[in-house]
Amino acid sequence: MSRSSRRRGLLLMAGGVAVLAGGAGAVVLAQMKPKAWSRARASAVLPEADARAAGFEKALAAAIHQVRGPEPWAIAIGPDELNGWFAQRWRPWAEFARDSIPDDLRGQPLEQVAVAIEDEGSLLVMLSRQGRVDWCRLEVVGERGSVGLEVTGVGAGALPLPVLVAGGLAGDLARLGGGLPPMTLADGRTVRLLDLAFQDGTIVVQCRTDPAVP
Repeated sequence: MSRSSRRRGLLLMAGGVAVLAGGAGAVVLAQMKPKAWSRARASAVLPEADARAAGFEKALAAAIHQVRGPEPWAIAIGPDELNGWFAQRWRPWAEFARDSIPDDLRGQPLEQVAVAIEDEGSLLVMLSRQGRVDWCRLEVVGERGSVGLEVTGVGAGALPLPVLVAGGLAGDLARLGGGLPPMTLADGRTVRLLDLAFQDGTIVVQCRTDPAVP
């Protein structure tokens, strides 16, 4: 074998080793759980988490169904409250309200979802499945009265991925960029989202309740 052939062989071998090492490193990174996930889940599975989640659900339902005038109103939701609700209440609630929930949403394992506000103005949504935590970062887009959500980052564990490969829950959330839909109550009134912000460690939601159309 000539010296040039041996050199090409060594280069190919080195390239193969580098690819394998890079692939193994990516697998390791993908299996690492984000610190935000561990913090979020710690409070969501405490013994008192179910009672807190039930209280949060009742308070949120009362705010949405309250009789109101034409003035906008707002609520601030803490990530810990929302994480507890996902972990403790999502599955039974989804079964109870199955007729009003789209099949693709009801099929999502949202009991394994946690959220965190890491940077002012963005929300980190994390989903655990098959031992891996996938995540996406959301930012608010649009103008007041017509706001939506944009996926600005996705990843698996400690491994960032191109936003273009977003699928599953991240892909579903990306479709909300065109605007978040209004909610129609049982009495015909409509709750419309006016503005949304991730600030001061909370999710601030501003809405307006429109009367039922005669």
